Amino acid sequence: MTAAGWLSFEVVSSTEVPSVGQSGPGCFLCGRATFDPDKRERPWIRAVAGGAQVLICPACQDQRLDWPRKVDRCEACDGTRLSAVLGRVVCRACGHVQRAKGEEKR
Repeated sequence: MTAAGWLSFEVVSSTEVPSVGQSGPGCFLCGRATFDPDKRERPWIRAVAGGAQVLICPACQDQRLDWPRKVDRCEACDGTRLSAVLGRVVCRACGHVQRAKGEEKR
């Protein structure tokens, strides 16, 4: 309480607009919210960018043919089918395990 007996809280809100490519639930490229695609539609792709797990929506897979250049690649097989797990990146194509980008040796 303050000297006057009132407790005052200022309203705090962010003025920053979330940018595409930041971590969070949605497409890494366009920011589209996640959804379950129709069974006949292409599924979302899981990938790793900057050491963090990301998703690529079906529309971006079709319309942005350069999407593989925007995600990390396996050091062993150059594949893009990577998963980020506990500070490590695991290639789902060949099984190679590498350190996530930004992780320092301890």
